[in-house]
Amino acid sequence: MLGIELISLIVCAIFNSVLAARILSMITANHIGGRLAFITVGLENGFSPHQIIPIIIFYNTTYLLLMYSIFVIFSKGIRQFKFMNVFVEALKRKVRKRKQLLRKWNRFFIFFFVWIPIPWTGAVIGSYIAHIEGYNIRDTLLIVIPAMWIGVISWTLWFDELYGFIEGFGKGNTILVTICLLMVPVVAYLFNLAFKKNKN
Repeated sequence: MLGIELISLIVCAIFNSVLAARILSMITANHIGGRLAFITVGLENGFSPHQIIPIIIFYNTTYLLLMYSIFVIFSKGIRQFKFMNVFVEALKRKVRKRKQLLRKWNRFFIFFFVWIPIPWTGAVIGSYIAHIEGYNIRDTLLIVIPAMWIGVISWTLWFDELYGFIEGFGKGNTILVTICLLMVPVVAYLFNLAFKKNKN
């Protein structure tokens, strides 16, 4: 899947550099602000929901399988690569922090956690929580992947309607929503970092 993704982007960049740049801007937004930023940047780039949904589903499914595989492999005690251990331990700390929201995570709560489009609540962290709760790989993916797909479809369609409504008040107003969705996670991260420094 990762190979297909890379080849598709290279081919797209060769034949239609503008389209490739738009898709890359969506992917970048995804890693800065999460799924909602992915969706809103896609809408701002002029993509329809029927174009956005398969792009997000394919990209996020590939990313989930890659990151979950790394997490599972390095959680099982493979210690050859120091950087990967540091990376996985940092993820575990973040997962434990999210896990404190509930004493026991059942399938419904994991599904909801993945579905809701808030930064650090997506499919990757949801899969890590399921792994720590003791779900096997098959059960984890059967909970997380449908939740992610349903979330992508429902939130893309809803934001398309919302953007249509906002545009009724004047063109360009949707850009403010998109910028907010991109900036909120960054500002929250910096605020959290400053709070930790003051605490120390």
